[in-house]
This record gives sequence, C-alpha cells and structure tokens, in this order.
Amino acid sequence: MDPASGHLGEMRAFLEVARRQSFSAAAKALGLTSSSVSKQVARLEERLRAKLLKRTTRRVSLTEAGHLYAERADRILSDVEEAERAVAELDGTPRGALRISAPTVLGTIRVAPAVLACRARYPELRIDLDLTDRLVDLVAERVDVAVRLAAAISPASLVARRLADDLRVLCASPRYLRRHGTPRRLEDLADHDCITLNMEPVARWTLVGPEGERVIPVSGTFRTSDTMTLRDAAVAGLGLANLPDYLVQEHLESGALRRVLPAYGASQRASFAVYAAPARAAVRVFVEELARVMKGRGAAGAARSDPEEESSSRQGRQEDKSSGSQAARPPRAR
Repeated sequence: MDPASGHLGEMRAFLEVARRQSFSAAAKALGLTSSSVSKQVARLEERLRAKLLKRTTRRVSLTEAGHLYAERADRILSDVEEAERAVAELDGTPRGALRISAPTVLGTIRVAPAVLACRARYPELRIDLDLTDRLVDLVAERVDVAVRLAAAISPASLVARRLADDLRVLCASPRYLRRHGTPRRLEDLADHDCITLNMEPVARWTLVGPEGERVIPVSGTFRTSDTMTLRDAAVAGLGLANLPDYLVQEHLESGALRRVLPAYGASQRASFAVYAAPARAAVRVFVEELARVMKGRGAAGAARSDPEEESSSRQGRQEDKSSGSQAARPPRAR
C-alpha cells in the first residue's frame, strides 16, 4: 500500500505520528517529508472536523478524539494491509511491506546482511528495518518479525524460532596479553583490567563453563554504554573484554584480538525470530535467510591454541625482564 495515497495514506500518516509522537520520526518511517506528513494529518482533521493531535514545541499527543480514531483506524489499516498481502502473495512470491525489528549491534552485523540478501533476491519486497534495543510490541507496532536475545521466549499466539546460541568470547589484544599475561583461571580476572558496559553500578560478568554458570565481579579503568566502542577499546589494548562472538570474529581471525579462557564461551541466551502465525511468504523467506546467516557464523578464534597465547605471554615477560622492569599490574577501578 502506498503510504501517501488517499484516505488510507492520511490514516497511516496519523497513526505513525501518534505512535512516535513526532512528525519528523513519522516522516522518516514513511519515507516522506515532515511537511507532507503534516499536510496529510491536517487534511484528515479537516475532513473529520475534529482535532486529533495536540502539538507543542516538544511533543505531540493525542486528543480524546485522536485516541478514539487511532484505536479504530489501527484495526482498519491492519486489516487492509493483511488483505493486500494475502492477495499479492497468492502466487507464492514474497512481495509487499516487511517490517523487521532487531537489537542494534546484532542487527547491524547479522540481521542487516540477511535483509539485504532478501531484498536482492525478491525486488518486490519493501523492507523497513528498525534497529533498536527497545522491546517492540509486534501487534501494536505492526512489526512482521522481531529478532530478540533471550534465555527463552513463550509468546502467546506468536512463533519463536530459535536461530543461534548467544556465544561469548573473553578476549584481549596481543599487546595487552604481552604486558599483563594471560589469565588461566576465572579467579585471575580479579588481577586484570576488564573493559565493561556501564549499565550496572557494579561490573560483573556472567560466564558459563564446565562447572555451570558463574558470576564474576570484575573491575577496570574504562567503561562504556556502547558495545562497539567496548570492542575497539579491547583492540586498542585497554584490557580484557567479554563480547558476542559475531562482534569479534574478524578481529580474532586477523589476530587483532586473542581469545582467553576459551572454556567460558557459552551463554544462557539465544537469538530468536518472533513472528505471527501463519507466516506469509515474505516472513518465511526472510526468517530462512536469517537462520542461514546466523548458522554460518563461527566462534572464530576458538582454534587459537593456549600454547600460542602462552608463547606470547612468555615473550612479553622476557621483554619486560630485558628492560629491567617487571610488568606492572593494571590499575583497578574502585
């Protein structure tokens, strides 16, 4: 359905503004200009002879009439879109709109390639990929497929297809390991500079290994809210990091990072594709492509042997001795 066509276009524009509480955000989602969206909403209000939105300099909210209209308009638009999709895919060819939501980092590295492959293979698809760490409501936001990281998912009336385990990699740069040595036991992490996310007041890593799940308090001199920056800090030699395998695969293969404590590479979580049943053709082909991409990932760096790491560590200690100084322990954050 053309988002800018007639009464349905006005309805779609209004619902996007109501959902996102912003004309500019709605325009971006619809692929239109802010002025075009504003004009459509104005035409709708004029035709209905009712004010649907309250506008201020900071936000947009619904009036009482707006709430009433949005509730019914959402059902109408969903029915229209579903009818169009059903007719369009009678011949089994994926086409029409496909809205996908995925976590930011996983979406960038794993989901986006699957989206691009589907779009190249099925040119009649119109794909809207939203990368957000917010938990979206598939029904309310009309999302066709949501990719989620969780220990388990049991959604009512939705399908949750398990795509891949959430594998973790404890790693550091060769430079860091030469200077500070390679940890051999979990207890050794207490003597290392650990780069962490600053989501929690006290940094701790949940690691799953031969003895099951362990929660290890860690500390370091650098924290960040961004996972990509955390990886870059590890490459730069700032310390040890606990990262998803897909985020460091290339760096492990190139040698920019080395894996440590490889027995602790599991997680209790997995990635899932969540969608409504029965799945239409566009959803089915995308989920299949996504599953293929996710299964193709490797726990890169796992083959790097401990002897190599030991050799690097030994070499670093020899270098420190020859310079007449012993490698100092990294400073620890308090």
